[in-house]
Amino acid sequence: MAAMFRKMVIAGVGLIGGSMALAMRERGLVEEVVGYGRGEKNLRVALKKGMIDGYFLRAEEIPNRTDFLVLGTPVQSTAPLAEEFLPHLEQGCIVSDVGSVKAMIVRDMEKILPRTIPFVGAHPIAGSERAGAAAANAELFVGARCIVTPTARTPPQALARVRALWEGVGARVEVMTPAAHDRTLAWTSHLVHALAYALVRGLDAADPTLLAGGGPSLRDATRVAASPAELWRDIFLDNADAVGDAIGHFAGELARLRDAIAAGDATALQALLDAAVLAKRRSENLS
Repeated sequence: MAAMFRKMVIAGVGLIGGSMALAMRERGLVEEVVGYGRGEKNLRVALKKGMIDGYFLRAEEIPNRTDFLVLGTPVQSTAPLAEEFLPHLEQGCIVSDVGSVKAMIVRDMEKILPRTIPFVGAHPIAGSERAGAAAANAELFVGARCIVTPTARTPPQALARVRALWEGVGARVEVMTPAAHDRTLAWTSHLVHALAYALVRGLDAADPTLLAGGGPSLRDATRVAASPAELWRDIFLDNADAVGDAIGHFAGELARLRDAIAAGDATALQALLDAAVLAKRRSENLS
């Protein structure tokens, strides 16, 4: 496959950024990849593993002729970092991100960047609780969803290139508005992480030995609680309204279970559990 970009800079060569670099390099989608970060140790790992051709540590050192900049940092640092890079970006450079929150990022990025430097918001829904360049995997995005969030200001050519890039690394691309993305992800991802963190805290407070002694169901339910706290702190705060609504609704469902159990109401409890089983089976038939 012909290269789509001449020189890509990845700011934040972690699990997602590193996997993106590996996937693009293996498929010939980019000629050169340069990493940026504030931690040189992680960048050395990325260089050793062949994810990047080189790296830099200060925004003003971004290489000339960079035509694709990917921001893979925690979501609250995305726009401030773009401001640091902006004086050194060339016209026509496409800027994108991989953040799990879109409305705030898209709004801020479109305020910061001139029309000659287009922004295309993207969110590959892939990953694990592992972090850093050492966790990167060239096949991470194969079969995964990637949501792109253009606005009326997004140039069609830039959107087409970013979409083709994600399809080129094996993702199934969907288009949503930034607001629709944030509402959907509040339920399908952000709530799940919030529950995992709360469950781990609750178990640890009750008895620290419980976590180590749990079986597969506990491991599955708490796996993502090992995800980087800084990353998820920012996601929860930047999507606070939608996440709060999802947590509130879930708390109501949990209270219904608690009340049925406390009342010894087998009929009500059976109905609640049956409804969940049917919904799960229905979702599996749709996937």
